[in-house]
This record gives sequence, C-alpha cells and structure tokens, in this order.
Amino acid sequence: LLVKFSVNFIWHVLNFMNPPVAHPRISLITPMFNEGDEIKNNIERILEVLDAWEEEWEYILVDDGSTDDSHAIAQEILHARRNCRIVHYPVNRGRGYALRKGFDAARGRYIITTESDLSWGSKIIEELYNELVSSKSDVVVASVFHEGGGFKNVPIFRCLLSKSGNWIMRRCFETNLTQFSGMTRGYRREAIQSLHLEEKDKEIHLEIISKAEALGFRVSEIPATIKWSKERVKRGEKKLSMLRYVISHLMSSLNQGSLKVFFFLSLVLFLIGVGFVTFGAINKFFFITSQPKPNIVNYGLVVLLMSLVCTLFGGMSIQLWYIRKNLVHLQSQMIALKKDQRGSLQDFGEKEDG
Repeated sequence: LLVKFSVNFIWHVLNFMNPPVAHPRISLITPMFNEGDEIKNNIERILEVLDAWEEEWEYILVDDGSTDDSHAIAQEILHARRNCRIVHYPVNRGRGYALRKGFDAARGRYIITTESDLSWGSKIIEELYNELVSSKSDVVVASVFHEGGGFKNVPIFRCLLSKSGNWIMRRCFETNLTQFSGMTRGYRREAIQSLHLEEKDKEIHLEIISKAEALGFRVSEIPATIKWSKERVKRGEKKLSMLRYVISHLMSSLNQGSLKVFFFLSLVLFLIGVGFVTFGAINKFFFITSQPKPNIVNYGLVVLLMSLVCTLFGGMSIQLWYIRKNLVHLQSQMIALKKDQRGSLQDFGEKEDG
C-alpha cells in the first residue's frame, strides 16, 4: 500500500509540474485489464511507435479496474511522460465503458483506438490516421475482411466465428463495411464525442456504427491484418464468454436490421402460402395426388396470414427506425448544448475573475 501511495503521489506531482500537451494532433486509446505480465512490453512498443511521430500526440491508457499490478507497472513507465495519461477506476466495467472514458478524456483532433499488444501491427496507427485525414471520414474501421486484410496465428474457430458473425452484421446494417466487431478504429474527435454511447462492453462497436449511420457520418475502412502472439493463443478465450458476445452481437444486429428481417420473412412466407393455395386448388380439380388434400389450401391461407403479420411488423420497424434516428439526433444535440453551456460558464468565470 505504501508503494502504491508513493507511486500515485509522484504521478500527480509530475503531472502538475509537467502538464500534458494541450492540443495534440492524435489521441491513442488502449484499454487494459489485468495485463501485468505483458503491459510493460506493450507500453514500451507503443511509445516506440509514437515517439517516431512528428505530430503532437497523447497516449491514454484506460485501466478497466485491474486487480493485479498492471496499474502500478503502467504508472512506473508513464509517470515521466507529459503526453501520457492513465484513466483509472477501481471496478471492472467492460471494454465499452473503458472506451467511453477514453473518448471523454481525449483532446486530440483525431482519436485512434486499438489493443495494447499492437496485434494489428505497429503501422496501424499511422494508417488509420492517414485515412482519416485523406478521406475526411468521421469513422475509419480496420478490417481483416477488406481486400488485403487477414488473420495470422489466429485459431481457425475464432476466424470462422468472426467471419460468419460479420457476414450477418453486413446484411443488417446500411453501410458497406466488411467488419463491425473490431476495436481498432480511427475517429474524428468531434464526431465520436457527439454520440451518446451507452453500451459497457464489446457491443459498443456496433452501437457506434449504428449511431454514426443515424447521424449520416462518413464511415470508411482500410485493410488490416491481426496477428496473435503465442501467449495470446495459449491464453485463448473462454467459450462461455465468446458465446455471450456472439448472442449479444447477433441480437444487436437483428435489432438493427429488423426491417430487412421482417420483410424477408414476409416474402418467404408469402411465396410458400401462394404455393400451397395454388397446389391445393389445382389438385382439387385435376387430382394430382392419389388422395385428396382438402386442408392444403387452409394451410396456405394460414401461412399467408403469417406473411401479413410479418409485413405489419416490418411497417412498425420503419416507424421505430425513424423514432430511433430522431432520438440519436436529439441526444447529439443535447451533448452539443451541454458543451456550449460549459464553455459559456467558463467564459463567464474568466470575466468575473478579470
């Protein structure tokens, strides 16, 4: 406890004497949870990449309630760095919550989020930044499914799961992205900070794309390759945890694409119902089957009724889509209004001091 208190005290003193960069060009955010065995090497690799930049930058490491010595190790490495900060809270809240805290703390014009082990490669930060600047996009996604991207040393089951999941998501969302589930992305700060984000875990990746669609943001992607280290392959991921994320991502995708789902079901049921009714009517007069099928027309009518119900649900989905879109716009406007109010209060306080 004494060592931890001493490290925290030195950290705050150095931050006071050597304040962080006021207006960096980019902010790099990486979440961390119980990475004591690897975090030292990961941070050193990240700093090596960032130190090679000519632009002003800041590095924000979000400690998502680590219970091991990750926080102390990170502070020991970063305490002398004026452009590095650690956002820490005592309880593990999930990746989504960690990213939201990072977004709130970021001051850079552009924000890059990725994994601390740089499993997407050391050049991914620069590539995302260049795409943000050149394409003037609000969101840039690194995709392993884009032409030129891929997997290296990733278990085959995980690859197939990711590929099938993103295939479903691509059918549910409006954008032409090939990957929706990854954390490695770039954002224009004004765009990402204008979103009212609520998800606390990995579902935040879908929430961001969904709300960016609703606000008409420009979203693009670049090819990228993810490479797992030997330690990560050995560590793997609990199957129950993976199943939970698969189910939650699937439900979020179906909710996003409910209009397409209901109209597709309606079309399929309509064709089946028409087929049953047509076959039953023809069979009644021309005796196609050796025995009469008196109920087949009734079955067809029931299926047609189910098709009508799906159509009605599709119509309701359209109304809900417009309500949701307007709600996202309203939330964004409320965030902008709060920022304006804070700016006005600060200006008023400065005038009073003067």
